[in-house]
Amino acid sequence: MSVRYRQLIFFLPLIILVPFLSQAFAQKKDSPPEATPRKLTLVQAAMCEGIQDNSPKNQAIVFPFTIGRVHCFSTFDPVPAKTVIYHKWYFRDKLRARVKLSLKTPRWATFSRIRFRDEEKGPWRVEITDEEENILGILRFSVTD
Repeated sequence: MSVRYRQLIFFLPLIILVPFLSQAFAQKKDSPPEATPRKLTLVQAAMCEGIQDNSPKNQAIVFPFTIGRVHCFSTFDPVPAKTVIYHKWYFRDKLRARVKLSLKTPRWATFSRIRFRDEEKGPWRVEITDEEENILGILRFSVTD
C-alpha cells in the first residue's frame, strides 16, 4: 500500500467529520447555558394581627380572642412561574378553611385571614401548600381568652 493511499485513508474520515464537529461545538458555545429549574421557595411565613405596608404587623403565636381575626402572611422568592398556593386553616386538627392564593413571578407576598367564632379558642395551625398538596410550611398558634 502506498504512502499516499494510507494518508488518504487516515485523513478522509477527519475531513468528513471536521465540519460536523465544528458546527456542533459552535452551536453549544452560542446557545445559552441551560438554566437550572428554579423551585418555588417559601422565604417568610408569619401569623400576625394585620398587614401594613405589605409586611406582617404584630407577629405572635398566641392571640387574644378579642382581636377577632388573625392573618397568615407568606413571601415566596423565587416564584418561577405564575402559580397557586393554599393556606389551609385547621382548628383542633379539623380543616376550617382552604384559601386559594395566586403568586406571580419573580417574587410574591400574599396573605389570608380568618375570623374566630366563640367556640374556636385553642390550638390552630395553617399549612401552606402548593397545587400538588406539598407542604411548604406549617405555622402553629393559639387563640385564648
